[in-house]
Amino acid sequence: MREYIIVKVKEDGKLEIPLEYAYELGLIKGSYFLVEVDTDLKEAHIERVALPGKKLVEIEMVVIDRPGVLAKISGVLGKHRVNILFNESEELESLGLAAIVAIVDVSDADISLKELEEIIKGIEEVKEVKIVEIA
Repeated sequence: MREYIIVKVKEDGKLEIPLEYAYELGLIKGSYFLVEVDTDLKEAHIERVALPGKKLVEIEMVVIDRPGVLAKISGVLGKHRVNILFNESEELESLGLAAIVAIVDVSDADISLKELEEIIKGIEEVKEVKIVEIA
């Protein structure tokens, strides 16, 4: 259900969501949210991506832009028990490349982040990969 509420900024950059909505949204200590900010439109959208207790990392990749590349990457992640929570890609048209960013949960992964990075680098179409832990 969509509702609209007005909230007042408590301190610079700090909003307080009424408790009844905070619980419904999962706004609890340790949960993770994706905040999409559009400075041109002066808008922000938030989306919960994980509840507390998860180990999240961001995977940034530059790949050759061709069908099936994302499927190969997803297959590697799934094989090693890495759960994709969010991903976005952008075509780098003039270069024939694409940029992919994924937020993943590695709580149940059966390999280290370094091993995962090396396996992803081994995919023929992957030109660059960087894995960053999210605190």
